[in-house]
Amino acid sequence: MDRYVVFACISFIAFALIPAAAAQPSGAVTGRVTNGETGRPLPSVNVIVESTGDGAQPRGTSTGPQGRFAVDGLAPGRYVVRARFVGFASRSREVEVSAAESVGVRFALAPRTVGLDAVEVTAALTVSETAEQLRKADIQEANPRDGGELLRTMSGVSAVRRGPVGLDPVVRGLRSGQVGVYVDGMRTFPAGPARMDSPLSHTGPSTMQSIEVAKGPYALTWGGGQLSAIRVETNDLFNVARGERLSGQLQTGYDSNFGSYDVTGTVSGRSDAFAYRVDGAYRTGNDYETGDGTSVPADFLNRELRAKVGYKLGDNQRLTAGGGYQRQDDVDYPGRLLNAQFFKTGRARLGYEYASGTGLVRSVEAKAYGYQTLHTMNNEGKVTYASENFPGPPLRVAVNADITTLGGRVVTQLAPSQDLRLKVGADGYRAHRDAERPFQVVKNGDPTTPGFYESKQIWPGVVTADAGVFAQATRLLGPVEATGTVRADMVWAGADEEQVTDVYLDIAKPGNGALDADALDRREFNVSGALMLTAPLSEAWTLSAGGGTAVRSAGALERYADRFPSNKAQTSAEFIGNPRLDPERSWQADLELEARYDRVSFAVGGFARRISNYITLQDAPDVEPMLPLPIFAEGPFRYANGTATFYGGEMSASVAVLRSLTASVSGSYLWGKNLETDQPALGVAPLSGDIGVRYEPPQGRFYIEGTLGGVTEQDRVASVLGETPTEGYVTLDLRGGLAVGRGISVEGGVTNLTDADYVNHLNAKNPYSGTPIPETGRIFFAGVNYAF
Repeated sequence: MDRYVVFACISFIAFALIPAAAAQPSGAVTGRVTNGETGRPLPSVNVIVESTGDGAQPRGTSTGPQGRFAVDGLAPGRYVVRARFVGFASRSREVEVSAAESVGVRFALAPRTVGLDAVEVTAALTVSETAEQLRKADIQEANPRDGGELLRTMSGVSAVRRGPVGLDPVVRGLRSGQVGVYVDGMRTFPAGPARMDSPLSHTGPSTMQSIEVAKGPYALTWGGGQLSAIRVETNDLFNVARGERLSGQLQTGYDSNFGSYDVTGTVSGRSDAFAYRVDGAYRTGNDYETGDGTSVPADFLNRELRAKVGYKLGDNQRLTAGGGYQRQDDVDYPGRLLNAQFFKTGRARLGYEYASGTGLVRSVEAKAYGYQTLHTMNNEGKVTYASENFPGPPLRVAVNADITTLGGRVVTQLAPSQDLRLKVGADGYRAHRDAERPFQVVKNGDPTTPGFYESKQIWPGVVTADAGVFAQATRLLGPVEATGTVRADMVWAGADEEQVTDVYLDIAKPGNGALDADALDRREFNVSGALMLTAPLSEAWTLSAGGGTAVRSAGALERYADRFPSNKAQTSAEFIGNPRLDPERSWQADLELEARYDRVSFAVGGFARRISNYITLQDAPDVEPMLPLPIFAEGPFRYANGTATFYGGEMSASVAVLRSLTASVSGSYLWGKNLETDQPALGVAPLSGDIGVRYEPPQGRFYIEGTLGGVTEQDRVASVLGETPTEGYVTLDLRGGLAVGRGISVEGGVTNLTDADYVNHLNAKNPYSGTPIPETGRIFFAGVNYAF
């Protein structure tokens, strides 16, 4: 354990033991503000405390990252406490303040909606706390085919497109295994080595209740082995009125260009103690055209079914169980050498929850889960499948992969004193991966003629496991709210010795002689920590500063891949795993300034990050490729450790120009450098921004919105990894919706109205043409929703 880790641990312990400030002879009002529909805390809410009798000046503050506030130094008497937040209905409460006592107040603010269930998308600096919110209507208006598309609506967050669905998350330049993904508390991994099925691809957007993004080392209570994290909660089981035995929604929509349509539905009910919910979805799509008329392969077929049940053991306890199944068939991936023949995934989880809200133990949560995903892909439909457009004999290439994951989590929240909150817990998972690549050379153009055939293990029965413990303390230090977190993880990685080939042992670690099978096993002990401070500068302005360090162990592909394409490069080549890779350690600092008034909100933040032992790539000229194809013009390569630095930031502002008219603006910037290659880091998104205008009358019967988005050119590219520059572009989207009545609402619009021909810089490249996958041209869409 190095001196920095020791210092972080000592600082955390000292911080938790800081004595509380001496009680004041005057009184105080403390409390917490939450979202009334989701139960999540609301930060930066304006809280005003006004005397009803002596005419004293009102006192004000704002809630911290966990929704808590405190106003002290109040003379005894009666006061009115008001909570106000943009996008939510204000609430007030009258309280009696006595000398040397503190009065507790809780507010649950209701979002101002358009008659639709509330769903939030949040982006956060702190641990799972809300900094940005979008309602269910905003999610539906985004018209997503995939959860990754939702991330593209958030500043500093994006996704890699390799095909029509399965967009892979990118958070401030962190990608692939650097970003941990959790669905209903389950640590989620892709089955395919090529990440065709990104961790979000097996959860349809219609089933999502919330998305949270921690933009750095502030999600240490979610799980270990990540430098950033995304947490998804599916539709709430108990978000139904007690006694409502049957309710639900049906929705259908159609997109032009994609030629895609979807049908989604949910039914739910609740008695005094029992609740249930069933969600289903069917989505299909076809090839799309870009702005210049180029056709891009984009077929897909998704089917999904999820169910949850819950039973309340009492006022404070409940048991829950859930499961789901999803199947995807015939998914085109123009950004990969192969297409997906099918994905099949099944999930199950059990949970226990206790929440008292009073006393020392405020809550206890425990859950266990398991899931399996099967994945098969092949080159049918690619140029290598037939000889007409391929300079070589036809090939039959496939990949058969699967992953089985078991995990669990237990966490308790404690309140040792009025101004101190503790969270302690443990979590862990075990993931078993297997992947095989059979291929055959077709002789004389006849696939029935016996030809050269070989089958190779991409992942030789790889097992990775992580067991971690964590503690988090939050307390008020005068007006400042401080949250400190520390986490320790034991990590295991290994491969099936019987499946490991001698060739891999010879090439995995050159310079030190061939590896033996024992060298494939790896054990690590990693310690991470973070600290966040939030201070109200005035009634409306809040300043937050944070920093921390997080550790990520090398993934299965980085350790054990036997000449398989990498997610860390844009070149078509083969890459070799290195079982002795050191874990990446990220050091990050953040600063954010936020203001919220009745009609105006504003936020600007920046960060700086350095990653030591950054996992990158280097040449392996001494290794023979497994598939000597003409498209593999470079390589092979192998994974290696290096160093990388990043910095950037985001800003957003919203102004209620009129009661029904809101204008907004947002933007983000990112810079990154790979010091090992002395080039920009791979996948650095260019400067981008959006300007939006929304008209929505107070009664909420309809809305009209327009968004103008702009992205600059990106010429800071990692050319050594095959990345190429992209041009800037401007797009215009229009959308609207109407609540017809009797539970029926309609919405529609057009994306990319000007039919711009453009490429998102993060998109994968077509391995055969060498060009990045372009985005869609103009799309008209329409949908109908019926709630009963």
